[in-house]
Amino acid sequence: MRSIRTFLILSLISSIGIVILLAIVISYQRVTHETEELYDAEIAQISRVLEAVLSIELEFSGGTIPEIIPAEQTLILPPEIHAEGEYDSSGHKYEKKLAFQVWNRKGVPLLGSDASGSVMTFTAEEGFLTENINQQAWRTFTLYSEKLAIWIKVGQLVEIRDEVTEEVATVYSTVPLIMLPIIIILITLIVRRGLAPLESISREISARSTENLTPLKMSSIPAELRQVVDSVNHLLISLDRALERQKRFTSNAAHELRTPLAAIKVHAQNIYPEDERLKRVQSHIIQGIDKLTNLFNQLITLSRTETNHYASQQSEVAWEGLVASLKDNALNQMLSTKAIQLHVDFSAAPVVRSNPDALAIILRNLMDNALKYTPEGGQVWVRSLQSETDVVLELEDNGPGLSDNQRQLAFERFYRASNQTIEGCGLGLSIVYQLCEQFGYQVQLAAAKPDGTGLKVTIGGLQRAL
Repeated sequence: MRSIRTFLILSLISSIGIVILLAIVISYQRVTHETEELYDAEIAQISRVLEAVLSIELEFSGGTIPEIIPAEQTLILPPEIHAEGEYDSSGHKYEKKLAFQVWNRKGVPLLGSDASGSVMTFTAEEGFLTENINQQAWRTFTLYSEKLAIWIKVGQLVEIRDEVTEEVATVYSTVPLIMLPIIIILITLIVRRGLAPLESISREISARSTENLTPLKMSSIPAELRQVVDSVNHLLISLDRALERQKRFTSNAAHELRTPLAAIKVHAQNIYPEDERLKRVQSHIIQGIDKLTNLFNQLITLSRTETNHYASQQSEVAWEGLVASLKDNALNQMLSTKAIQLHVDFSAAPVVRSNPDALAIILRNLMDNALKYTPEGGQVWVRSLQSETDVVLELEDNGPGLSDNQRQLAFERFYRASNQTIEGCGLGLSIVYQLCEQFGYQVQLAAAKPDGTGLKVTIGGLQRAL
């Protein structure tokens, strides 16, 4: 099932994660570029400073730049290193990553630093270069001083640039990554808070039933959901009116149709035909009226079950009294006519809590089916069982039973097995199934005997009375 909350949370987190990743990549590129620019400016500035220092030195000393110096001179010494491998407080570990060299106009070395033991090569070309000196990459800047007629070259180890760039980029990347869990938590809370009205509306709708179709409350509903709530309320009002009309129709039909059917049956019974043909016609009329009355009663019952007519008003129901109340003329006639033995045993769970009318309809339909399909001299068992969690009602007969395929279709409306000759309307088990669904009962059909004969109906989930 697709969830709006999950979709929003995942979409927002994914989008923000992608944006953060792109920001990190762009930041890294910008940091790299700006760091390169900064270091290039630094070595260029150092060369300008060297030029200014040498110019001042020569001006005060009154000297000139010689054409040839016997050997290189080291003007800047590397910092001292202690035994532990650490630099003293007067120096810095990056000093050995910098170097400079000065040549006269003909390329003869005059002075320079001996950083890392490297000797910078002379290039009579101004500007920035990336050179390989002693198998190490150096970024250099060469400057020619017209005033002093010297070449000044300042270099910086590329390794130091990359190290600092990575450190700065790591700082820029770490902050968004640290904030990401906080962002995820905030997104989850915001989405949950934003969808809270939907959950509230969902609970309101779930609380509605055919017995309670009042409109949803409009207070504190966001503007975006008002149209939806208005539509749902309009639907609830329309449904309430439709169900009310259906209930009135059912009530009127029960009153208007039962009376004429009963009157027709009385008139048919008051006819005293003299020949056998008219007697058979009278018998068929009475049977047809009985069948029509039974069908009408079943349809009325099915209609009421569909509107949750029996869902409320639960109370304690005693099985013995319920069975005794169901033994009306029709059931007693089948018991006596077919000499069927009815075995009743409710000792395990004599009283349950349910709607007495609904339970009476369930039991009546099951007993009516069992007595109809049980052969003459047969037996029917009705008993209650107590499981660990609930009460189970079992009704069993020794009739022909149903095949596996027939048992799967038995709860369909108007379904009748093709091999059955017993008259019926095919609604009894449908009504039982509908009522069991409303009350949360589990109804199952199985063969009563190992040879597949007989039918055992099991209804579980009934609540035992305290």
